[in-house]
Amino acid sequence: MFQQAQVNQTQQQISLGKRILTPSDDPSASVQLLDLNESISRLDQFQSNLDYATNRLSLSEVTLQAVTNSLQRVRELAVQGFNATNTAVDKKSIAQEMFQRLDEIVALANTKDANGDYIYAGFKAQTEPLTGSVQTGTFTFNGDQGERYIKIGENRTITDGNSGAEVFMDLTNKNGDAESIFATLFGLATDLASNRPAAEETNVTLSSIPLDAETVTVNGVIYEFDDGTGAAIVPPIVAVDITGTLNQIVDNLEAAILANDSNVSTEVNGSELTITALRQGEGELTIDVSSAATAGATTVSIPLYDHLDQIDTALGRILDVRSQVGARLNVLESQNNSNQDFKLNIQSTKSAIEDLDMAEAISRFNLQIVSLQAAQQSFVRVQNLSLFNLL
Repeated sequence: MFQQAQVNQTQQQISLGKRILTPSDDPSASVQLLDLNESISRLDQFQSNLDYATNRLSLSEVTLQAVTNSLQRVRELAVQGFNATNTAVDKKSIAQEMFQRLDEIVALANTKDANGDYIYAGFKAQTEPLTGSVQTGTFTFNGDQGERYIKIGENRTITDGNSGAEVFMDLTNKNGDAESIFATLFGLATDLASNRPAAEETNVTLSSIPLDAETVTVNGVIYEFDDGTGAAIVPPIVAVDITGTLNQIVDNLEAAILANDSNVSTEVNGSELTITALRQGEGELTIDVSSAATAGATTVSIPLYDHLDQIDTALGRILDVRSQVGARLNVLESQNNSNQDFKLNIQSTKSAIEDLDMAEAISRFNLQIVSLQAAQQSFVRVQNLSLFNLL
């Protein structure tokens, strides 16, 4: 029976190609194999995490490339649209493509991965990160700024993406205020569609007759409202008569500005005075009013150049995020190679411990068969021995 058991065990070893079939075959080696199998299992999980992160980051890279293409196209359209040779109809037509590009970027911001998770929603993976459209003109980020850290090696973790707030929303404009890519594009397209000029422009609206000695300062020249009762106004301060109606006062202010500033053009619409710089570029128009109660809406606007600067800021942000994504993909590739090397090394060690020396096993098997056959033949002969055979 013992020899039969040996033959059976050797036969199983040859069939499986393994030296150790049960822990009792080699207790010490069996413990080593358990540790090695656990290490391989961990590496397989790391590899699964790595593949998941690679897919997410690759999708993000493709998405951001599409966003970059759309932003560059909008910039081209802006330069083309604000050309002075275009009519208002031409500009409105060009603005329509800008609006389409804006909707396209909104859709890209809501990209999902293969698991149905939004890649720019942070921890709120099942929440659509961005809501809004060109119809409403408002764009809201509904995700959070959470970053998921994924373990891709024994001592290595990596984030699988960037928050949509970082990518699309928190861009600083020239005034230091946060402005989203979507607000920038919507403002640009709206300005173009409404035939706003490419130069700086502001509106001064008088809601009531200004008080005596209140002022409006345009490009450094002070225009002081004067009812004729106070001290005489001394140049370079320019007097503006306020003894007439509200609309007459606006006309008086316009005439004073045109007479003292050759760098602007003006247009009056009732109690509203529009002042436009004749030259394009930031800093061509500055304005200040001494009373917000009587003169409002004085924020200087640069429909083209402010928006172009902000688009450049957006492109810079996208480029920065893409560089982060590219760096992570390089890390993943490097870690993938390391994981494969580690796994190969562990498998080699495991093979050295448990794999069967096939030549030795076959030789041993043949010897065991011969021994078994000899034992069986001896048993037959011994079994037939009897005193009755000699009678």
